[in-house]
Amino acid sequence: MNPRHLPSLIAVLVVLAATSAFALALWLQFAMDYTPCSLCVYQRLANLAVLVIVVLGLFWTGAAQRGLWLLASAYALAGASLAGWQWHLAAVATHRVERCAAVHLLPGEHSFGSWGKDFASALSGHGSCAVAGARTLAGWPITHWSLVFFLICAVLLWLAQWLAGRLGKR
Repeated sequence: MNPRHLPSLIAVLVVLAATSAFALALWLQFAMDYTPCSLCVYQRLANLAVLVIVVLGLFWTGAAQRGLWLLASAYALAGASLAGWQWHLAAVATHRVERCAAVHLLPGEHSFGSWGKDFASALSGHGSCAVAGARTLAGWPITHWSLVFFLICAVLLWLAQWLAGRLGKR
């Protein structure tokens, strides 16, 4: 394998991970009936931003590509911060359940036809952030999974942009 392809291969790995994480979030919401809260929705947006920006970076080269990947890593760190805050809320506030502010990022069901309700609800949250953060997946709180996912994405993107810069100078 040509070492010059390694940064792009790492970026493709991040794209696959981000796509899988978003699909998992939708599966938890629609198949497992986990109600997302506002922090969940903002983490989904951070995930989508990482996904879109990394894909865009695959079509660029040089400093533009590295800049896009650094921007995507900033969104990954924002997602990690949101997951960390939700982890904190789950740790200190589950005994006194309070609702977070509701968030509805897309218009209602009539704007998107028959799939509109599900599509709009994928980016809508209204449950308790503390309760949502305490839910588990494979024995580990979802907030922990989310935090680890975002941190791994950030590290992989830093590695990809660093390698792209090092290999481009040769």
